[in-house]
Amino acid sequence: MPDDDRDALSWEGDADDETLVTSDPEGPAATAAATTAGPASVAVAVDPAQRTRAIAGVLFLLIAVASAVGWVVVMLANPAQQQTILGLAMYQLGELLAVLAPIGWWLAARRLAAQPVPWWIAGVVVTAPWPLLVGVLA
Repeated sequence: MPDDDRDALSWEGDADDETLVTSDPEGPAATAAATTAGPASVAVAVDPAQRTRAIAGVLFLLIAVASAVGWVVVMLANPAQQQTILGLAMYQLGELLAVLAPIGWWLAARRLAAQPVPWWIAGVVVTAPWPLLVGVLA
């Protein structure tokens, strides 16, 4: 019986495999030459679009946190009385989701959208604590 199963579970002989792709494309000679050349300063170029996106991300995260705090203020200012325990549980679930929605929207747009800034703008409008904003403005 061949030992193919045992060979698959070991690293033995992988150094001689020419089909193995490593992260070092130049090989060990280039690595040795780079280490003997001395310390080199590495400059990382930051794309201005990435910097703008990062600043917008932090700004919209702060707005999302402020919106979540706004929902907490709305809930504290407007306590609810329900007739049944099920009604009270459902109301409190809605309150919890209202508090978590702005942060969840920010995370979803950051993670799933190729261009998250328009989605963050939409999230500010959709998840804003409108009872607080209308009450303050009216």
